[in-house]
Amino acid sequence: MNSSKNISAEIIVVGAGLAGATAAAVLGQQGRRVILVDPRPSCPPLFRAEKLEPDQVQILRKLGLLEPLLPHARRVRQVRVGYNGRLFKIVPIEQYGIHYSDMVNVLRSHSSADVEHKLGHVEHIANRNELQCVRLAGGEELTSRLVVLACGVSSELQANLGLRKEVLRREQSVSFGFSIARPDGLPFPFDATTYYPTTCAAYIDFLSLFVMGEAMRANLFVFRSVSDPWVRQFVQQPGQMLERAFPKLGRLIGDYRVVTQVETARVDLYRMQRELQPGVVLIGDAFQGPCPSTGKGVSKVLTDVDVLCSECVPEWLATPGMGRDKIASFYKHPRKRSTDTCALEMAQYRRRACTDRSLRWRIHRVRLHLAMQFGRQYTPEPRRSTLSLANEQLRGATVEGKEANRDVTV
Repeated sequence: MNSSKNISAEIIVVGAGLAGATAAAVLGQQGRRVILVDPRPSCPPLFRAEKLEPDQVQILRKLGLLEPLLPHARRVRQVRVGYNGRLFKIVPIEQYGIHYSDMVNVLRSHSSADVEHKLGHVEHIANRNELQCVRLAGGEELTSRLVVLACGVSSELQANLGLRKEVLRREQSVSFGFSIARPDGLPFPFDATTYYPTTCAAYIDFLSLFVMGEAMRANLFVFRSVSDPWVRQFVQQPGQMLERAFPKLGRLIGDYRVVTQVETARVDLYRMQRELQPGVVLIGDAFQGPCPSTGKGVSKVLTDVDVLCSECVPEWLATPGMGRDKIASFYKHPRKRSTDTCALEMAQYRRRACTDRSLRWRIHRVRLHLAMQFGRQYTPEPRRSTLSLANEQLRGATVEGKEANRDVTV
């Protein structure tokens, strides 16, 4: 079956963003016949993930995909952590600042000759136990044993595949991206700084500064709506608003000014719910949306790719058929489930730690702020079981504006 000539490819990957491009590159390294479908010939500049965390670096290195990215990335060797104008912690680390579009385009170009890149928009997928049929706009039809959805799914495809997007929280957060520079034009004397606010009044999680290219990039994460006047004001007057939110930041990093326009991204927390169907699997943001403040978005994508391509696909293609039992093994994989659950738990925790006005969470914030004020260990994870805290939050998460009364499950 693997060498059958009556199919277009063994695997069709729909969507050539980070998840799809990485999956195609890994499958191509295995010698799989793959078609990577995307409506664009290259990834345009987008404000998405701009930094690779240590666990993500480790997976990319394991997959043999880190080295091609390094010429386009800036190494971060240590992160300084600050609060109230003071430095209280320095963390040795291996991070990389890199534009999302550079990551994606490098991974696209790194695909082997076994990966065919096809421009097109998917209109319909007919899935079965043995053979999947993908129809593109214009009528062209492609066939494969497996279809990997690594893109946003249109409402037509959702209905076609029996998918339903379960929104856990609309407007979970807003991310801001911009660059800063010193007035004298010299580089900042650090690789990266994470800086926390002294109050939760502005619903700010934290400010992350890190080298990317020749610039010092800033990512700011807030728990507000995109229609909030505060958000509009920050986009229009970022320098003033940054000074207002972090009045003592200059004591730690020196004089600075915002030198680029501010980019924003709204984040909804969601998860796709479905009855398992044969021949189609969802990875990355096609399955579950992350909150960027957790730093788990790329981890979730790369874990999905590693589990699917390194463990599931070789086993699936070794025997005939692509039934529900095979597809289910991916969603039930312990490493995937753990990463997905952690991403949701941390998203819920971070928002609640910043915004919840109940006595319990006010005490929690006071303890965190006191720890930072006096230079003691601070970690964004809750001290007691993350799982117990997050499960309480997930049971009360908003689903399409209503209260959900059950845990989210795969």
